[in-house]
Amino acid sequence: MNSSTITHMEAQLDGGMSEQIVIGLIALSTDVVTEYELRKMLPSDGVSISATRIKTQNPLTIENLRGHAHEIAEAADLFIPRESVNVFAYGCTSGSALISQNVLEAELHRTVPGAKLTSPMTGAYKAFTQLGITKISMLTPYPDEVTEAMIDCLAQAGITVVSCGSFHIENDYEIINVTPESIIAAGEAINSADVEALFIPCTGLRTSTVIDSLEARIGKPVITAHQAMLWDALRLAGYPQPLSGFGKLFTV
Repeated sequence: MNSSTITHMEAQLDGGMSEQIVIGLIALSTDVVTEYELRKMLPSDGVSISATRIKTQNPLTIENLRGHAHEIAEAADLFIPRESVNVFAYGCTSGSALISQNVLEAELHRTVPGAKLTSPMTGAYKAFTQLGITKISMLTPYPDEVTEAMIDCLAQAGITVVSCGSFHIENDYEIINVTPESIIAAGEAINSADVEALFIPCTGLRTSTVIDSLEARIGKPVITAHQAMLWDALRLAGYPQPLSGFGKLFTV
């Protein structure tokens, strides 16, 4: 076949994805959970996720987590055209606790000047403020070194971890195997009368199906990594509607 036998057709063009809010997810190379979880919580009217990856190293150590910072710019630069993404989301809770929002934004702006950025911890801090929360119980999957660093970071932000539990898993690709049922049981076990909310960090945990159930059982808000990051991303992108089925946070 040569070009003389190809019929050229006239395409009708519209705005393409311009009417969609696009969240540019920067996920970890070991993460097969975040897109799955976020899409379960996405509103059905005009919000989508487009993802890329950054390399992450195991085991989970503070040094390896801080190494994510310099890769943010290169990951964001892969989205072309740049204006196609409304807000970027760096999908690592412990990384976003150890690397400040200012540093993450500075790295992002090396290749995408002025771009909006959220993360699980950025969203969580805003969620605590929105809900008036200063005392929490926290359930992590991390080794003690990382959990202790998380407690310190929260304390610096004015959040007191009154009680804490951990599944103590050193490799993040194993965290995805933690069952939702064990998250519920552990979340209930560390609840106490003097905490105002339960915080479940880590984007490797499957939490979207347990938020409402846990809130009903403990009678307090439940803030999770995916939920807080998505809530903040939608706010930054100008999506105004509340969502049902994923905790009190999405209704305020």
